[in-house]
Amino acid sequence: MGGKVLDYEAKTIYMDGKNDGIALGMAKGVAQGMAKGVAQGRASLVLDMIKGGLEIGTIARIARMSVEQVTEIGRKAALE
Repeated sequence: MGGKVLDYEAKTIYMDGKNDGIALGMAKGVAQGMAKGVAQGRASLVLDMIKGGLEIGTIARIARMSVEQVTEIGRKAALE
């Protein structure tokens, strides 16, 4: 076999692998960004419920969080 054919095949395999890695990295980044956005949205709703005067236990049950998590969201918001 000629060198050019092998070089081309190796380059094709390399580029395919590189592109797969980039796509995987992008997918991971998108998933992380979406998860962060969902968490921020939940925290915003919890904060609105706290400001609305709902009891912490009720908020925790609705948001499917622990009382400690709800309290932490309220504490962080008070510091901002």
